[in-house]
Amino acid sequence: MSERPFLHEGLLAGFGVVLSCGLLVVAGAGSAVFLQVLGATLLFILAVVGLARLERWGHAFRVRLLCAYAATFFFYASVKDTLPALGLPTRDAVLFGLDAWVFGGSTPSVWLQRWSSPAVNDVFSASYLSFHVYLHLAMAWAVVGSRERAEAFFGQVFSAYVPGLVGYYLVPAVGPVAAYPELFTVPVEGGWVTWLNAAVVAHGSSTYDLFPSLHVYITLVLLAHDRLAHPWRFRGMLPVAVLLFVSTLVLRYHYAVDLLAGVVWFVAFRALYPRLLRGWESWRRGSTVEPAVLIPPE
Repeated sequence: MSERPFLHEGLLAGFGVVLSCGLLVVAGAGSAVFLQVLGATLLFILAVVGLARLERWGHAFRVRLLCAYAATFFFYASVKDTLPALGLPTRDAVLFGLDAWVFGGSTPSVWLQRWSSPAVNDVFSASYLSFHVYLHLAMAWAVVGSRERAEAFFGQVFSAYVPGLVGYYLVPAVGPVAAYPELFTVPVEGGWVTWLNAAVVAHGSSTYDLFPSLHVYITLVLLAHDRLAHPWRFRGMLPVAVLLFVSTLVLRYHYAVDLLAGVVWFVAFRALYPRLLRGWESWRRGSTVEPAVLIPPE
């Protein structure tokens, strides 16, 4: 097997290198955030190179795939530090203005607060949390399966994450409830599910993680993968995904334009990914053989 990186590994490494260069120029070589991002990027590259040389160990590829998850999680979590270090201003006013232009003077979250109640908030909090359950269970299912299925899943999902992260730097924002708290007269109250979701968001959010909505974008990527690879999971998650998308507005985390951007990002990714993968795999394998982008259903 070729020791050259997979497409998603190349994209993640490239993202880390570009981000490191930006931090070097703006924040300086001695800044903690630059050293953290550079160190994590180099560690990821070294891990991929080292694991690629351990092909004789049958499960090395599984560890290698999980390195992409770790790198993605780091780059996501670091946004809360890298954006201020780069001096990028938030764009909530722009996003709110687009919503107001479409929806008659405000953003949908403000209108939806009239339906706020503990029961409603619990349902939509569970829906919002379902994104993390879906992603991690699907990833766990893939990583313990065959190599072909694992590589197909990780390649699609973690290649998709990179342009999603880029969007955070193109349009930084904190969301309706953080940017315009005065617009909300009814608090988001509920039971333990609402409390748990609020705690996960408070401790796991990267603060500026709005545009595009990864809850929409990555969920669509997962559904597109499952439609062919795991039809049973696709059918089960489709209605949950609808509630998940609505929950981003009900819980006041996103503007409607963020959700639209998630759809646009998904459409662009689905159009470009097969072409990028064909070219990358021809280079990686040193041949002109075109790999199968999608895998057959179970």
